[in-house]
Amino acid sequence: MAEFECERRVDADASTVFRTAADRSSLDRWLPGTVRVHPAEPPGVDVDVAGSTGEPGLLRERRDQLRLEWGRRGSPDYSGWLQVASAEGGTSYATLHLSFLGDDPRNHGGEPAEEVDRQLRESLDRLAALVES
Repeated sequence: MAEFECERRVDADASTVFRTAADRSSLDRWLPGTVRVHPAEPPGVDVDVAGSTGEPGLLRERRDQLRLEWGRRGSPDYSGWLQVASAEGGTSYATLHLSFLGDDPRNHGGEPAEEVDRQLRESLDRLAALVES
């Protein structure tokens, strides 16, 4: 199993950051490069993960916890979450986490793992830009 995590301070209160992050019309603008979200029926979204075999995904909002969680339905080989927390002075921290199980090349370090770290940083930068604009 490989776990990747990155945290970034955002110049906005936690509820504003979470509201922006959870807005389904802008999820594709900030989520990591391996994740694409599109509408699904019945109500909800499908989450496509690069390299997946087309399994449907899920997205769960825990508004009371300022947390988003996503992954593949019925398969624990990939999951992710975003947690937003309040900080001093009306700012907040956004923490983005991805987990990969099985024989995924990201589990073995090197360039694939470095790519995930880069995607996490860029995702949080894009989220901050959306919030702060």
